[in-house]
Amino acid sequence: MMASQAIRGFEGKVYVSSDEGTTYQAIAGITDSTLTISQEELEAGSFDSKGWMEYIPGLKEWELETEGLYILADASQESLYQTLVGGSTVKVRLFPKNGVGNKGYEGEAFITSWEVENAVDDLVTVSATFRGSGEIMSVTASA
Repeated sequence: MMASQAIRGFEGKVYVSSDEGTTYQAIAGITDSTLTISQEELEAGSFDSKGWMEYIPGLKEWELETEGLYILADASQESLYQTLVGGSTVKVRLFPKNGVGNKGYEGEAFITSWEVENAVDDLVTVSATFRGSGEIMSVTASA
């Protein structure tokens, strides 16, 4: 019997680069990330459709939501906050399994939200949402 090819969630990493992809820095404390890639559907029905709806693919978009532990003195989290308030973009990479040769995703994005949650009965957490600007590509980790 073949061993499962399932990936443990804790093996993932999210990286950002604010210098056009020359250097990447892992975002510290991430506990959850969700990449959503979607495509619009354009209605293409006509009299020739014989009473059936027809669709063709439209524009695509992507978004990456991250959550994690708020780490007060962490440079990577501070960099994300500065990116948001400065209105600049970053390159972002998500690797469901971190390590050389593993597949992941990369694209240019800007941050649309930054939330810090401070509950009296829990750890302080932070979440950020990245909105993709342009294509998200499949990449292979080289380092």
